[in-house]
Amino acid sequence: MRLSLPSALLTMINIVFMTLIFTHNAFAQPEKIEAEIELTPQEKQYIKDHPVIKVHTAASWHPFNYIENGEVSGYNNDLIRLVAEKTGLKIEFVIGYEWNEYLEKLKNKEIDVLSNMKITPERQQFTTFTHNQTLSSIDGLLTRTGEVFLNDFSDIQSIAVIKGFYYEELLNKYYPDIQLMVTNTTEQAIQLLVDGKVNGVLDSYDAINYYVKRSLLPNVVNTALIDHKVFHYLPKFMGVQKGNLVLRDILDKGLLSLNKKDIDELHQKWKSQISFGKSYYAANYQDRLPILSSIQQNYLDKHGALIMCVDPDWLPIEAIRNGKHIGISAEFVRLFAQRISSPIELHVTSTWAEALQALKDGRCDFTPTIKNTPRRKEFLSFTPDYVAFPLALITAGDNYPYKLQQVLHKPLGMLKDSSYRELLSEKYPDADFHEYHTLKEGLDAVSDGDIYGFIDVLPVMVNQIQHAYPNLKIVDQFSSDYSFALAVEKGNLTLLSIFNKVIGSISLQKKQEILNKWLPALYERKTSVEGYLIAVIGMFLLTFLLLLLSLSYRTKYKKLHIKNIHLEQLAMRDFLTSLPNQAYFNEFFKKEWVRSRRSGEKISLLLIDVDNTKQVNEKYGRNIGDQCLIELSQRLSNIIQRPADLLARLEQDTFAVLLPDTSEEGIKALTAEIFYMINGWSFSFKGMKDPGSITMSIGAACMVSNGDYLEEELMRRAEQALYQAQDKGKGQLVIYKNNH
Repeated sequence: MRLSLPSALLTMINIVFMTLIFTHNAFAQPEKIEAEIELTPQEKQYIKDHPVIKVHTAASWHPFNYIENGEVSGYNNDLIRLVAEKTGLKIEFVIGYEWNEYLEKLKNKEIDVLSNMKITPERQQFTTFTHNQTLSSIDGLLTRTGEVFLNDFSDIQSIAVIKGFYYEELLNKYYPDIQLMVTNTTEQAIQLLVDGKVNGVLDSYDAINYYVKRSLLPNVVNTALIDHKVFHYLPKFMGVQKGNLVLRDILDKGLLSLNKKDIDELHQKWKSQISFGKSYYAANYQDRLPILSSIQQNYLDKHGALIMCVDPDWLPIEAIRNGKHIGISAEFVRLFAQRISSPIELHVTSTWAEALQALKDGRCDFTPTIKNTPRRKEFLSFTPDYVAFPLALITAGDNYPYKLQQVLHKPLGMLKDSSYRELLSEKYPDADFHEYHTLKEGLDAVSDGDIYGFIDVLPVMVNQIQHAYPNLKIVDQFSSDYSFALAVEKGNLTLLSIFNKVIGSISLQKKQEILNKWLPALYERKTSVEGYLIAVIGMFLLTFLLLLLSLSYRTKYKKLHIKNIHLEQLAMRDFLTSLPNQAYFNEFFKKEWVRSRRSGEKISLLLIDVDNTKQVNEKYGRNIGDQCLIELSQRLSNIIQRPADLLARLEQDTFAVLLPDTSEEGIKALTAEIFYMINGWSFSFKGMKDPGSITMSIGAACMVSNGDYLEEELMRRAEQALYQAQDKGKGQLVIYKNNH
């Protein structure tokens, strides 16, 4: 049936009208953005009562937060736009102020959110922080080319920072002697350096990089502060007005709802200006602050300060000095306090036995570093283990160095109520163990010859030898995975659940950072007054009698020096092969990377993996397998003989070779020697019926160190090459190429 003209026209008008409606509905911005996440009624009401949230915008902090061509831009601003989209918040960017002015506006409740803040004690007084971080940027120090400063900043006279940035607070606290120059922008701070008015500029590594590259500044060096004790890399969070928990929770839910696609797209947009590699930053949403339930938060609010008991004399793990908690454990406790935003107070005791009794009596809420044992479970509840140290046996320097199993019939000392007393008494019921209330009592007994040796964890024993008992020596290590947890009063499940979340939120990288801060210090020995006197005597007193005295002192110093070398080997050497271990390798690697960067030389890395370690152990036994690794390390050492090169054992069957100033041709030449050595080696040790052989896979990479990468990128490339070598079969070499 044909339509009449008016009817056809009417039909066409309807079609066009409906199409316009559909098009409008599909592409127009809706009046109200519906949240993509589930909000509580209270959170929905907050968004209804606060139709616009005011967010700060920096004028010029590239690439994170800035205004360009009148547009609000930067990684953090894009991030909070995503969060607003997820939650249904509408945001208004507040522009025209400097950073320190925005801090005042948040304090005075004139704005609602600062989108990128580092947590400091001063800021916690007027800010509530999100649990989820927005970004972890590494700190950088910009200096003039050729001006090299010590890592501890002890020889830096002046530094420029942006006014109100957390660097200002920390410099005033930790470096009061450094002249501080404050500016409004990174660009102004860099100009002070160029003009010769300051020695350095502190800011985000990426922020400095942006301005240096944009201005094509010559003769400056931007150094990533990876292992600095104060400045390194800290996560940034969103900050809201103090006590505004509802808005904080909304923002947290928005951050938590970001999926991999959201993050990947955000990173893709900013990857040319921000380094998102694992070596530079903790993964954005992996190291989260714990999100506490309302029950957990109410417990903390009502309870007030948490009371803590610790071992008063157990350095470097923990101790009490001048009424303050110090040591590795204290570093973790500061982290705990930050992540639950609740004060922690110390209950002072004079012995570990007193601390345990205080826990039993309910005078303490928790202890941060304790071994979980059946006896202690009767009055304590434990978190999962989060840190571990080996046990060590210490004895007098003139005693024969027996292993533990060889001296169980001799008197051995341990701390009263120590966990290893319980463990070892059960394992060796016939052993002659003696208990002492303090380390001093026990180690004095060893020095006086009353007992053969004393047992405690290795870091504590090394610390005691270094600072109080140079006449003692470590003769055995065992229970290398002797781990420790945090414990609360028995049955306090709410507090236990809080600490479980807190410990679970700490990344392995952060744990290692804390351990690295304390453990290397154990093996540094300053020149003693005695050694100084020996030098003076040797230089200025020429009489025969004083020469004899000098020789006597030198003999004693030599013995102490030998013991000090032994301690260093225990800390930085692999126990089986005596090669440098992972800790030594990491430290050396960082220094060589910085040196290579300054020199412009290539640096190469080889990862050598024994293909058939498991088969050797199964066929000949673990003892033969260990002897094989010892012999292999010696053979590799004979090949790798340049003073600048480093051979280290990283894991059970993995070795690393760092080769400064070495190209791919050098890699090929060296690996040819290694394969030739392996092909001609059939190992045979006592107890073997027939000779054995091994094969190895080698992954290698070569780079020129520059400001775009840290040393972990070279490690990543070598690891990738090693995986490809292993995929190809046994006895293969693969050198990383950019198309891998």
